[in-house]
Amino acid sequence: MQEYSFDEVLEKRKTGSAKWDGLEQLFGSDQLIPMWVADMDVRPADSITKALTKRAASGHFGYSLFEEDAKRAISHWFKKRYDQPVDLETILYSSGVVPALAHSVLALTEKGDEIIIQTPVYPPFHHVIESNERQLIENPLLFTKGRYEIDFSLLEQQMKTARMIILCNPHNPTGRVFSQSELQRLVDLAKQYDLYIVSDEIHADLIFSSSRHYPIIGFDYDKVILVSAPSKTFNIPGLYASYLIVPEAETRLKIEAVQQAHFVHPNAMASTAIIAAYTDPQSEQWLDNLLYYLEANRNHAVQRIQTEMPRLTVVSPDATFLLWIDCQALPFDDTIRATWLVEEAGLALTHGRPFGTNALAFERLNFGCPRSQLDEALDRLYSAYQKLNFMD
Repeated sequence: MQEYSFDEVLEKRKTGSAKWDGLEQLFGSDQLIPMWVADMDVRPADSITKALTKRAASGHFGYSLFEEDAKRAISHWFKKRYDQPVDLETILYSSGVVPALAHSVLALTEKGDEIIIQTPVYPPFHHVIESNERQLIENPLLFTKGRYEIDFSLLEQQMKTARMIILCNPHNPTGRVFSQSELQRLVDLAKQYDLYIVSDEIHADLIFSSSRHYPIIGFDYDKVILVSAPSKTFNIPGLYASYLIVPEAETRLKIEAVQQAHFVHPNAMASTAIIAAYTDPQSEQWLDNLLYYLEANRNHAVQRIQTEMPRLTVVSPDATFLLWIDCQALPFDDTIRATWLVEEAGLALTHGRPFGTNALAFERLNFGCPRSQLDEALDRLYSAYQKLNFMD
């Protein structure tokens, strides 16, 4: 197998990078280390870059179809990675996972309908519900002994009146990968109370060695919609090459009708990126090497925080390149903590407040970067931590 190095430090300033060039606007300083948005600081697989370069050299940038070869690539990927068959007719293009969630909400629910999310969770989940005048129902995950679990007792009560649940698996920001038995129990409840399950599985390929991902479409239930993309896996989020898998025909037609009303069309590079990511053997080799690197980064960061900053409780993720850090033992609230991170630690992290009412004490740190950048960020955090006055 070809070896890949992820230690290269990339210069991403002045490239239009939201992560790097947005620091001044979002955090008030461009001198921070950006460890916030879920965008890795690693070079994508050469196989994808070469495919995009070839497409660019062709000079064809007209309106594009969602190519059948791209659908075949998605089907191939699910069969190879998850032993999950996917019919090509069930695949729809989307210009992002968040638009896919929004279009599913609009297609399958009505104003005032209750939609369940499991907090703390990716902030756009909240937005696509509330901005479309649906009623957001929080089903808080239970945080016990450093791990998040589903509160099935509360979930069943909420499902009695809800129309949909938006699932995040692997879960952002906690990194939980839900087990087959947990998912089966959730599906059984959805069947009993006739709910749609819309599952955001964009981090599904970033699973560490002790876990296994089970796609929601592998369970026996008609009212499931899977949304995903190669964007997090292969670090190509700016290409907006996303898709939905909608097994049930009537549901699919409803979503397609909303997409047409919102003029959803693939960009010229979307199919090219999907095909290269999901069918080129070098892309898969790159991913296997990346997973090894990310798991080592995870272990390193968790060990350093636990050893050097014991008042912080870090949630070790089963998947993703995101650390969810409990900061409740620090001697200030989340508003002051945000200022402290910028002014004293020189870091841009993702603050917990937008993830839900049970997330105020938390910060999210992105470890999808070279080890040297990760260590510099942890050094800064440790230096600021040491200066704090703890009252024992």
